[in-house]
Amino acid sequence: MDTYGLIAVIPSSGIIFEKMDSIAQPFWYFLLAFGISLLGSLPFGMINLNVLATAVHRGPRPALWMAGGATLIEGVQLFVVLVGFGFLADHTTLEAVLQWIAVPIFLGLAVFYFRAEPVNTHGEVVKQRPFWRGVGLSIINVLVYPFWFLWLGLMAFPVEDRSLWGWLITGAILGAFVVMVMFTFLGRLIEQRAESLTRHLNRIIAGVFFALAIWQLIRLFLGK
Repeated sequence: MDTYGLIAVIPSSGIIFEKMDSIAQPFWYFLLAFGISLLGSLPFGMINLNVLATAVHRGPRPALWMAGGATLIEGVQLFVVLVGFGFLADHTTLEAVLQWIAVPIFLGLAVFYFRAEPVNTHGEVVKQRPFWRGVGLSIINVLVYPFWFLWLGLMAFPVEDRSLWGWLITGAILGAFVVMVMFTFLGRLIEQRAESLTRHLNRIIAGVFFALAIWQLIRLFLGK
């Protein structure tokens, strides 16, 4: 089944993967998911701030347990997104609507990150069962669903090829976990420079989403 008509809801550069051989393609999707998850986990949020606070005040071991619980759930959430993405790929009548919806979503995200103020980096210190606290925090992090849905479209992921799902999910889990490890062992340094780091990261992310919105508009008006 050809799903690229629907997947082009978001500016698609992923079509290059169609020409890869069956050995290279899974590895590249793994790397892509790893990079996307890593970058997406860098801005301060509910999960990494709790990991940071726990690492600073209780040490690395409980912080890593919390990170493990959170990232495992993100893998489950990505699986749910893949199932939903496959469903939409089977209903191509939604294509035109989704193409236009992508534009205000990107613009809204660009404005949100551009105007975002530096966050308070004093997360909650978890005193017991850090793994399950990580699981709980990740479950209520519903932003992961639109995040991955947008990126699946951007990479033109061939959702009908289920052999690639495991590669994608593994890459996403490891990318997020690497960031959590960084927050764990560089906790005090990150805490001291949080305001400057947040400001620069937000500007970069805002620029990326604004560029994606403009590119999508160009594609829509050119009919490509």
